Amino acid sequence: MRIFALLVLLVMTGCVTSGTTEENAKMAEGYYMKGLSHLQEKNYELALVEFQRSIRKDSKNKMSYYALGIINDTTGKLKDAEYYYQKAIDVDNEFSEAYNALGVVYSKQQKFKEAIRSFNKALENKLYTTPHLPHLNIGDVYMSQKKYPEAIEAYRESKRYAVLELTIYKLGTALFEAGKIKEAINEFQEGTTIAPKNASLRYSLAVALLKDGNKKSAIDEFKKAADFAPDSQIAQKAKEYIKTLR
Repeated sequence: MRIFALLVLLVMTGCVTSGTTEENAKMAEGYYMKGLSHLQEKNYELALVEFQRSIRKDSKNKMSYYALGIINDTTGKLKDAEYYYQKAIDVDNEFSEAYNALGVVYSKQQKFKEAIRSFNKALENKLYTTPHLPHLNIGDVYMSQKKYPEAIEAYRESKRYAVLELTIYKLGTALFEAGKIKEAINEFQEGTTIAPKNASLRYSLAVALLKDGNKKSAIDEFKKAADFAPDSQIAQKAKEYIKTLR
């Protein structure tokens, strides 16, 4: 899903910049578009060649740097991804998408302070169209460190910008881990109204209901979780709960 969102950004954002001749800028744009086509097909080697050609023609082409960051991030070359995202930021110090992507790379390397700093830099741009993403990522950083109050705050802020089932699931999980069971139940219930067949939400709601002492409702939710994802580990765990609770 994240890669898809990045590709949409690449398609929607122009990359002709000043600082080169008009002819070079047009050639850089052509290489960029070829690279984007290969990237969409997950042909990373050919995409990389085209994006490299693009920046050789136009060293201020932030989108080609950003695309190279995506390729290296996707293929596990985190240091290289870090380099190219930073190069994109050097061209445009308000490039929120690059700051957010760089924060994710830092998170993968457990550089949590750097990650939080990068996500916050993304949020400084008031014209940034998807601020819910850095907030969501900040929540994930805090969850990985079991800092539940901070995670809850970040997920709530993300939800303020975009009410998504993933955000609700993560917020509910953070509340549950923080011992705020009734609040977690409320979130999971809201999530099931948005995505009634989301087995993860159903399962988490069932566990929270059970924790709250509502055995009957918990069993009902475990059954739904198993029905909606019959061949999954969630279904297996839900059935084990049902056996135990009968």
